[in-house]
Amino acid sequence: MTVAAAELDAADRRPQPSVDAPRKRARPWWPLAAVLVTIFVASARLLVTPEFYFADDTQTGTAGQWWRIGELLLSGQLPFFDPHTWTAGNYLAEGQWGVFNPLIWVIGIVTRLAGDVFVTVTVVKIAMLGVMALGVYLLARSFSADAPWAAAAGVLAPLGGFTVYMDAASWTTGLFASAVLPWAWWGLRRVVEEKRNPFPLLIAAGILITFGYVFGVIVLVFVLGESLIRAILQRDRWRIASTLVAGIYSALLTVTVYLPSVLTAPVTVRGTTSIANGGFLNADLADLAATSSALATGSIGSWAGGVTESPLMYALWAVPAFALFRPSRALMARLIPALVVGGLVLLLVTGPDQIGPIRWPVRFMPYVVIAVVVVFAAIASEARPLRSPRRALVTALAIIAGSGWFSAVSTTWEWRQIALSMLCQAVGVVVLWGLFYRGVIAWPRAQAAAAVVAAGVGVLLVVPQMALFPSTILPKLPVVDAAESASILDGMPDDVIVVGDIYASWEDAASYEERLVANQWYFSDSTVSSTYTVLPFRDYVRDLCADLRGSTCSDALGTLLSTDTATGQEVSALLGVNTIVVIKASFPDGVPEPPAGWSMADDGVYTRVLTRDAPVATAGGVAWESAGTTVEVLEQSDSRLELRVGSIGDDSQIVLSRLAWPGYTVSGATFAAETRGYLATLDLSEAQTGDVIVVQFQPPGWWVEMVSLLLALIVLAGWPVANRRLRTWLDRRSTASIAATA
Repeated sequence: MTVAAAELDAADRRPQPSVDAPRKRARPWWPLAAVLVTIFVASARLLVTPEFYFADDTQTGTAGQWWRIGELLLSGQLPFFDPHTWTAGNYLAEGQWGVFNPLIWVIGIVTRLAGDVFVTVTVVKIAMLGVMALGVYLLARSFSADAPWAAAAGVLAPLGGFTVYMDAASWTTGLFASAVLPWAWWGLRRVVEEKRNPFPLLIAAGILITFGYVFGVIVLVFVLGESLIRAILQRDRWRIASTLVAGIYSALLTVTVYLPSVLTAPVTVRGTTSIANGGFLNADLADLAATSSALATGSIGSWAGGVTESPLMYALWAVPAFALFRPSRALMARLIPALVVGGLVLLLVTGPDQIGPIRWPVRFMPYVVIAVVVVFAAIASEARPLRSPRRALVTALAIIAGSGWFSAVSTTWEWRQIALSMLCQAVGVVVLWGLFYRGVIAWPRAQAAAAVVAAGVGVLLVVPQMALFPSTILPKLPVVDAAESASILDGMPDDVIVVGDIYASWEDAASYEERLVANQWYFSDSTVSSTYTVLPFRDYVRDLCADLRGSTCSDALGTLLSTDTATGQEVSALLGVNTIVVIKASFPDGVPEPPAGWSMADDGVYTRVLTRDAPVATAGGVAWESAGTTVEVLEQSDSRLELRVGSIGDDSQIVLSRLAWPGYTVSGATFAAETRGYLATLDLSEAQTGDVIVVQFQPPGWWVEMVSLLLALIVLAGWPVANRRLRTWLDRRSTASIAATA
C-alpha cells in the first residue's frame, strides 16, 4: 500500500458527519468563548491606541448625535426636524440618526446619562463587536458548522480589516449594520430551514434597517432575494411564503426609513444618478491577493492617497487552507446562499466607486468577510478525506506564495511585513494539515484543536498588525469633555454659525476651549448650525461654500455680512444668525473689522466671536416682509409656523428663515421661488387681511412612511402568532397534493 493510500485509508476511518443531519446542541462555552475572545482582542487594541474607537466621524458625528438623541428622548421628544441646524436638521432624511431604532434610543439615553462620551462610545463599539461574533457563530451553525469552527468564525469575522480600521474606528453605523446582519441572516434561515419562530428575524432585520445604513440593507436584500429565488426553483411553498413575508416586512421598514431621503435628494448634493470610477475606496482584482494577509494594504485609494495604510482588504488568514478540504456536493449545495451573497458583495467591492448616491464600495468588505469565514467554518467542519493530502498542502502553500507575491508587487515597500504574514500563514496551514491528516491528536479532538488554531493564528496576527497599523488612517481629534463643552459660547446670543476652516488646528486640544467641530456642537448649550450632515442642501452649501461638517471658505464671512439683493436684508439676518464664530486661521491677513451693527464679543487665540448689536429672531420664523406686507406670528415650532396677515403690499412676499426642504406645505398662501435658491418664500397675493396662514413641514411621503411603519409593526406582532398556523396549513396542502398525485 502506498503512503498516499495509507493516508487516505486512515482518513476514511474518521467519523464523517452528515451534512443534512441536524447538529447537536453545542455546549454554551463555545459561543461564550468566541464573544469573550473578541472583546479581549478589541479591548487589547486600547493598550496601543486608547482612542482607537474614537476617530473622525465618531468624534464629529456619532458622539454628538447620541448625546443629542439622549437629550431629546429624556425631554420626551424624538429627533425629527430642527430648522436651527439648517442643512443638518432634516433628521428623517438624514437616515443615520436612527429615529425609529430602539437600540439607538437606548444608547442615546445611556450616553446622555453617563456623561463621559468617550468611554460610552468605546464600550458600545466593543460590545457590538461581541454581538457580531455571536451572530456569526449562530449563522455558521445554521450552515452546518460544528460548534468549535463556528466559534472560530465568530472570532475571525470581527478581525476583518475594514471592520477594524474603518467601521469600528470611525463609521459607527457601518459597524452596527455588519454586526446585526448575521443575526438577520440566521433568523431567516431558522425560519425557512427549520420552520422556527420568526421573531429573531423580525427584530434583527428591523434594527438593521432602521440604523439607516444603506450598505447593510443592500446585503439584506441579497440574502432575501437569494432565499426567494432558490425557494421558487425548488417549489418550496413554506420557504416562498416565509421569505415573501420577511421581504415585505423589510420593504415596509425600508420605505419608512429611506423614502424621506430619496424624495429629499433632488435638492441635495446626493441627487445624482451618475456612475463613476475614480479609484476611491474600491478594489481591483489585484487587491484580492491581500484578502488573506493581515499585514498587507493592497492598493486601495482614499484620502491618504493611492495606497491606504491599513489592511482594508483583509478577510481571513486561512483562505489558502481551503485547499486542504474536499467539501461534499451536499455541503456545497447547503452553502449556496453564503456563496451567492458573498459573490455578489465581492462584485460590488471591485465595482465602480460611485453608483448614484452609493459611494465607496469597499464598505461592503465586512459582509465579504462574514461570508468567507462562514463558508470556511462549514467546510472545515466536514473535513472529508483527500486522496492526496500532501498535494493539498503544497497547493495551500503555493496559494500563500502567490498571494504574497502579488501583494508585494503592488506595494513593494511592504515586502517584509508581507513575508511575515506569509510565514504565519504557512505555519498555521501546516499545523492544520497535521491535525487533520497526520493524526497528531485523536479524532474528533483534532477538529476542536484545529478550530482553536485557526482562531488563534488570527488573534496572534493582531500583534504585528497593531505594531504596523496602530490606528485608523482617519484623523483623530483631541477627546472633548461633553460637560465642560456646554459653556462654550456662554452668553452669546443664538443662533450661531461658524465661518472658516474648522480643520485648522483641530489637532490642538487648546482650540476646543474656543470652538467645537461638527456634531460636537450638540454638547454646547448654544444653538449652532455648523453641524454634521450627510445630505447637504445644494444651494445653501454653495452660497456659504460649506462642507458636510460645517467648514466654510473665508468668503462665507463676506456673504453673511453682505446685503441680499432681492430683499435688501443682510444675509445673516435672513438666516437668523446673531453670533458668528470666525476661525482665525482662514484669515491670514487678519479678520476684517465687524461692520456697523456688529461687535467683537470675544477675541481668542484661535477664534474671534462677532455678535449682533440688536439680535434678530432666530431661525424658523419670518425673516423678511416686503414693503407694505406684515404678518404676525401666532404659533411657531420646529415643524409648524402659523401667521396672521396684517397687511398686504404690492409685492406681497415674505421670506422664512427655513430651508425650502421638500415636505413643506402651506395653506392660505402659495410658495414663491426660493430666495437665494434655498430660503422658503411665500406669496400672499391671494390672501386677505386677517387671514391665517399655516406653514407645515412633514417629511415628503410622510403618510406613506407612517402607513408602511404601521403595517411593518402589524407583521412584527402578527407573524410570530400566525407562524404555527401557516406552517400547519402548508403542511396539509403538501400532504393533500402528495395524496392526490398518488
